[in-house]
Amino acid sequence: MTANGFWAPFVSAGPFALGIIIILFVLSVVSWAIFFRKLRQYRQASAQTKGFLGVFGYRRGLKDYQELTRMFPASPLTALLNAAVEEWRVLKEQFGSGAGADALSQLVPNISEAMERAGSKEIDRLESSLSFLAITTMVAPFLGLLGTVQGVLRTFLSLRGAQMPTLQLIAPGISDALITTVMGLLVAIPAALFYNYFVGRVRSLQSEMERFVSEMTGVFRREVIATQFNNRQEEK
Repeated sequence: MTANGFWAPFVSAGPFALGIIIILFVLSVVSWAIFFRKLRQYRQASAQTKGFLGVFGYRRGLKDYQELTRMFPASPLTALLNAAVEEWRVLKEQFGSGAGADALSQLVPNISEAMERAGSKEIDRLESSLSFLAITTMVAPFLGLLGTVQGVLRTFLSLRGAQMPTLQLIAPGISDALITTVMGLLVAIPAALFYNYFVGRVRSLQSEMERFVSEMTGVFRREVIATQFNNRQEEK
């Protein structure tokens, strides 16, 4: 490692610039760790959601739906289906027979609401850690700018009282000013790319969940009608 090498600006940085560089380095490491973890999570969720929807249309009963949730645990649709089946089970126990069967049809929105609550939790889980990327995107350039301003200030202070400015007096401050700006941008640009890419993936899964809630509401309406029909047949 030489004074003129790639690492020279880092090695020769002043204490203030060095502190900013360390903070930016930590932000960068955490951002990349989040990137690889979320990339794996979204790939798994998307692949299993695709598989889930591929076999969902062939399932006809609640037992089949429960089997489906065991086959695709990483899909966010699994949480929605579990919530719907559980809410349906509770409603059917309370209103599934006799006069209560007619009230069951009015409680179908309860199943939709249960799925929407489960969907909200899934969105929170999918969006976890994205706020760190958003904060890094905003903060990193300002940290770099802070180092730049301090470096320029350091340069002017070094010239105070000097009869003739020399490169040796100017270079350290300018070096600190430039290296923190570069570091800030190197941290902020990938974080911004990661954040926007992941937000797009979340929105795609969210749209899939909304369509699934609508479809499941129709399925349970049909289940209600079938339950009422069976009860009337038994009464006859």
